[in-house]
Amino acid sequence: MNDALTTQVFHLVKRLRDYGIEEVVISPGSRSTPLAIACELHERITTYIHPDERSAAFFALGLIKATNKPVAILCTSGTAASNYVPAVTEAYISHLPLVVLTSDRPHELRNVGAPQAINQVNMFQNFVMYERDFPIADGSDGTITFIEHVMQQAQTHFNGPMRGPVHFNIPFREPLMPDVTRTDLLSYTPVPNVMYQKSFNIDIMRPVLNLKRGLIIAGDSQQEDLTQLLVFSTIHNIPIIADPLSQLRDSKHPNVITTGDSAFKALEHIHAGYVIRVGHAVVSKPINTWLAQTDIPQVLVQSRATPDTFPKVPDLYIEMTANDFFRQLADEKPADNKEWLKYWQTMNDLIINQIHQHTQTVTDEGRAIYEIFKQIEDDAVIFLGNSMPIRDCDTFFTQFSGKPFCNRGANGIDGVVSTAMGMAVHKKVTLIIGDISFYHDLNGLIMKKLESLDINIVVFNNNGGGIFSYLPQKENDTYFERLFGTPLNLNFKYAAQLYDFNYYKFNAFDDFKLPDSGANIIEMITDRDENLLAHQQLIHTLKDKLNAEL
Repeated sequence: MNDALTTQVFHLVKRLRDYGIEEVVISPGSRSTPLAIACELHERITTYIHPDERSAAFFALGLIKATNKPVAILCTSGTAASNYVPAVTEAYISHLPLVVLTSDRPHELRNVGAPQAINQVNMFQNFVMYERDFPIADGSDGTITFIEHVMQQAQTHFNGPMRGPVHFNIPFREPLMPDVTRTDLLSYTPVPNVMYQKSFNIDIMRPVLNLKRGLIIAGDSQQEDLTQLLVFSTIHNIPIIADPLSQLRDSKHPNVITTGDSAFKALEHIHAGYVIRVGHAVVSKPINTWLAQTDIPQVLVQSRATPDTFPKVPDLYIEMTANDFFRQLADEKPADNKEWLKYWQTMNDLIINQIHQHTQTVTDEGRAIYEIFKQIEDDAVIFLGNSMPIRDCDTFFTQFSGKPFCNRGANGIDGVVSTAMGMAVHKKVTLIIGDISFYHDLNGLIMKKLESLDINIVVFNNNGGGIFSYLPQKENDTYFERLFGTPLNLNFKYAAQLYDFNYYKFNAFDDFKLPDSGANIIEMITDRDENLLAHQQLIHTLKDKLNAEL
């Protein structure tokens, strides 16, 4: 047994748990043996085994989204670590506390042609908040002191305004087996608490609040409590344009506008007096375009040391939680915004009714996703692919229950299945995804077999990349199908059989019911051209309706 290795590795795993890491996703390998065994031995750590590092890292992101807690991923040396790059990128942009543990060859085997050895030091440097290369376990007190320093520094990125991914590169020299009897080294000891609190001078907001026709635009706030935002909106009669990822659309609050994307598509002019932006940028392209072009005052509120200023640098940035910010504004004398609020509420009702009528006359993906939303239970998760599903959610998720989630950091199709599977460990999940995105992460389905997960996966199979039909590339039919449409001609029945999912197949216009339990793949056959025409028809109808009645 390697006593020095046991002491160092067990102390690191103990400190990971002491600082709040309860779950670790392990991809099997030899060089990671000491860490894998230590995590498995720790009674207060739940481990998951995932053989595909790329999917494993996105599975961990799903665990983070479900619990709002840091999660660690562990792999062996070499290209195994390279497969983490897409998920680490997503975690960085989305401010998710992903703790990356890459095992490495000892220093004497680096850059000399040894097998399974690549330069892993700083390999995620563009996409992590913090990174350290660990020393080899040599039995000195300095290695334990090093861990204490590193963990104290790294934990500042587990919560608070600097939350985001960190990377520990940990080299091991053989022999790799720790002493499995030394579980006493894993016992809990307290760690210092870190509190984040900020205040601001209310005087800087008064000139803005004295203006009329304010708008609050709420994006993804990563499950942050927004109660005081609703209180402020009620007192000041200010409409809240709620992105589907804000988790406000199911609040049933009368000031929450659930049709913002449709409204900004249909209206030629928005005569607002000022905007308070909360959280990340919204999904809606029309809203972001308007924000980029308008010259009215904009205030951005985020609990981030480095603000996400897209789509326009705000006139004022407040670094604090939305609850702290709006609590300090609640007692300010409100401007007269009652008619302004009524205008948005009336428009919201008109659009909701029109969307409902529209879904009764078409047979496209919009109708299908509308019918799915009707069946989602309170607090159940709706996980959405990044192409058409999240955009259709923005349009059609207007008066329903459920909590929409999406990987909207880098907005890619990497790991969508795996992230949804990770959330399914803790939540009831329905994943809505296109056929290209589904194919891209089929490996993620293995967690159904390994963890016996229940999940509904609805695959809109329009035989290609439906999102590209809405772009100018569609006008050139000579190259469109080969370069952008990319039909795959896949039948996902066989994927369901491979991974032991129940399988159902429908057309978009069929009546269907989501299964109440089990692991299910529901393949929905749709048509890209029909989807495009139906979406265009809805916008034209909304423009006519709003111009006639507002």
